[in-house]
Formats: sequence, C-alpha cells, structure tokens
Amino acid sequence: MTTLDELFAAHYVALVRLAVQLVDDPESAEDVVQDVFAAVNPSRLDDPLRYLRTAVVNRSRSVLRRRRTVRAFAGRARPMELVEPADSGTVRTDERVRVLAAIDALPRRQREAVVLRYYEDLAVGEIARILGTTPAAVSSALTRALDTLVVTLGGDDD
Repeated sequence: MTTLDELFAAHYVALVRLAVQLVDDPESAEDVVQDVFAAVNPSRLDDPLRYLRTAVVNRSRSVLRRRRTVRAFAGRARPMELVEPADSGTVRTDERVRVLAAIDALPRRQREAVVLRYYEDLAVGEIARILGTTPAAVSSALTRALDTLVVTLGGDDD
C-alpha cells in the first residue's frame, strides 16, 4: 500500500509541471496539486498516478473557468502571460517562448492533449482515460493541434 507521503514525494514535482503547462501560473499550479493531494485517499485508489493526473487536469480546468469568469465580470479580459515553468532552471530561448505561446493559444482540449502527450510523454490511451474521452478523440485533437502549430510556428524554414 502506497502512503500519501510516498505519492507526494514521487509525483509532486511532475504534477506541478503538468499543472503549470495547463494554467500558466506556478502559484496556481502548486495550489491545484496541493488541493488534489489534500483530497486524495491512496488506500481507495487502484491507480493512484492516473487518479492524480486526472484530478490535476480537472482542477486546472476549474482554475481556468474561474479566471474566465473573473475577467468577464471585471470587464477587462486580457491574455494570460507566460510565466516561468516549474523547471525554470532550463534555459529559455525565443523559440521556446514562441512554442509555449502557440500551445497556450490552442483550444483547451487540444492544449491538454499536447501537454499530456509531449510534456508528460503519456500514451494516447492513457490521455483518453485522464480526459474522459476516446483514444480516437485524443488522436484527432493531437492531429488538429499539430496542424495548427505547424501553421502558427511556420513549419518550413524555406
């Protein structure tokens, strides 16, 4: 039986990285992951990591929904700013900033699929389970996202 402390030690950093990619805010990402850990009972889980990833994706969606609502009522909707990721020790280049901005501009489902596939290196079937959809829908979202990214980022360097 895996304890909550063991799950936290093994997966906290990776889950924060996942949340940062979805909410673009390290503080909110940490809050999301801490909320997930506060609500989890590892003794009741068959696959704790899958549960944690799914919960992080769902709570990240809630954070984004709340932000949208606040911005709508504040009357001054503004785009989310890119912030340092949880692994900010990496060297940031202009190209990386462009790629992150392009991913951020994707529709929610496509952005989630791209982050889970290419940042978390999950298989399409696992992504489908986390997002509560079919593998075909995930594949379609990834294809559309990659097509959009090629156009946005200029796939050919002439």
